[in-house]
Amino acid sequence: MSRTAKDLFELLRLCQDGSGSLTEHLLREVAKSLIAAGVADERGGC
Repeated sequence: MSRTAKDLFELLRLCQDGSGSLTEHLLREVAKSLIAAGVADERGGC
């Protein structure tokens, strides 16, 4: 499993354990970044 995937699972675990809004915000930002990278890759971008 990649380091990014491990980090995502850790953030998700922290959210489920009630670690607060900062963790939820970080999880959303990482998810947006990964989605943007995937969209750029599908379109042939960087």
